[in-house]
Amino acid sequence: MTPPPASPVMTLASPVQREALREVSVEELIDLEQQAEFFVVLGQDDAAIDLLEGHVQSTTGASPLPYLKLLEIYQRLGQRADYERVQTDFNARFNGYAPAWESDLQQGHTLSDYPGVVERIQSLWPTPARAMELLEKSLTRPDRDAETFDLPAYRELLFLYAVARDLSERDARDRQDVALGDRVIADGRRR
Repeated sequence: MTPPPASPVMTLASPVQREALREVSVEELIDLEQQAEFFVVLGQDDAAIDLLEGHVQSTTGASPLPYLKLLEIYQRLGQRADYERVQTDFNARFNGYAPAWESDLQQGHTLSDYPGVVERIQSLWPTPARAMELLEKSLTRPDRDAETFDLPAYRELLFLYAVARDLSERDARDRQDVALGDRVIADGRRR
């Protein structure tokens, strides 16, 4: 097995570009992937492409997921010129290289191939909110030093984020009210 790729550095947008573009939450990335997959399953590739292209053009592009989804679709449709256009944009935005046209986009490094990543997630897993913070940083690359991941590992990170979010929401619902004298504290609010 080949070693995992080196940790690339994201190319920063100019100040004018940053003002016009908006940040993206991990929840939005999960929704975006689900919507794109839904369109693909229905055979509406053009709708998936429009959705993903619109997202790429209207956000800061801190996440490689929309680019990689576009590459998958363009490759499956045999649209090499569009694939290479997105590949060029990806390579300019991130200090990494999008897979070549001939590559199998489903192949690549899984999360366990990145040293220390699984261990960091496991150490924070008992506190889902903290695990979500780490996963969000891994998914959105808020700073230049954050690692980038191959598509299989990126999908695993999205899945883990969704599980951590569900655990965090369940923990919040399961908390008991705490009586302090004549006051009851529930989820940090006095009643």
